[in-house]
Amino acid sequence: MSRNAYGALAAIAVLTALAIPATSQAQFGKLIKKKVAETAINKAMPQPAAPADTQAARRTAEEADRKARQEAWAHPTPISAANLGNFVTAIRAEQAERAKAAAVLGSPLSRSTQYNASKATCTRELAHNDTILKKMETEMQALAAAGKIQAMQAYILKAQKASNDQVALANRCNALVKPELTDADFALIRAEDAHEDSVGAAAGGFTSLEYGRLRERVIAYALMPASWSPSGYAPAEIQAIDARRVELKKLLGNDFANSGQRVSLE
Repeated sequence: MSRNAYGALAAIAVLTALAIPATSQAQFGKLIKKKVAETAINKAMPQPAAPADTQAARRTAEEADRKARQEAWAHPTPISAANLGNFVTAIRAEQAERAKAAAVLGSPLSRSTQYNASKATCTRELAHNDTILKKMETEMQALAAAGKIQAMQAYILKAQKASNDQVALANRCNALVKPELTDADFALIRAEDAHEDSVGAAAGGFTSLEYGRLRERVIAYALMPASWSPSGYAPAEIQAIDARRVELKKLLGNDFANSGQRVSLE
């Protein structure tokens, strides 16, 4: 309808309203209010379900995603020297993106990262001090058995200092306060994780599923305790990782668990 037609209709409506009696105007007003109320009720009513073709499209997409995940799991990208090089490029890009996000002071990710880093430092230092104390205890027992009392006395002073240091460290570590994060905070962290995954995948030339599975496998072996035996790796894959294992462990730092996933707020 043209603008002139709209103007004509509006003029007719005004003239009609002026021409009808007051009682009719009141009834007309009630009718308008009734229509407005009905419109509001209709808007509040549950909307009809999505058309069958939309539901079918969604099911098709979900099925395709499921098959892609199964394929990535059953046939992972082989860990060759070339693919491992691309993985290092990818993880460097991912870590750089994480560093930028964690540098935003006061953000949920910043608080979580700082707490996890402090906790990891405490765990490492407590274990180191405990090793020193056990070693000193063994040496003192050997000196005592040999009857070297004077030498043992010097060890006692060292052991006392090491013990005091251990207590001070334990008190400092126990004073760490775990940040309280809300569901919204965790949602922000998960969104950042997803963003960093996509950045890493793109940098390494992988799809998101290829990169995720490759990262799990590389990290699981790179961070595997020495007493464990790897399984599910071809000899060439183990050889490729061993050649760069020191570099990988330094690159990963304390950010990842040996499951291949980032360390979450514990």
